[in-house]
Amino acid sequence: MSNAPSTLDTPLADERPDERLADALAFARSALDTAAKPFEFAGFWSAVLLPMAYVPMLVGGFAGEQRAVFGLLLAAHAVSLVAGHGYRND
Repeated sequence: MSNAPSTLDTPLADERPDERLADALAFARSALDTAAKPFEFAGFWSAVLLPMAYVPMLVGGFAGEQRAVFGLLLAAHAVSLVAGHGYRND
């Protein structure tokens, strides 16, 4: 049996650990950006379409329960604006 070192134990000679960390971070950022695309899409289009729900509520007036629904609608719109802010911002 030979006592040759395993290639798994030795770092690559031409690549330093800080470069490997930078590559790993770049890969993680790319994966996160790819995973966030559907949320940005949904956030953008819900931010575009949610104001259509304001019109019937404003025309019909505010009864007791509708104030809470209108508040939830405003909160959902704010969240969708934040979520969809970066959509197609290439």
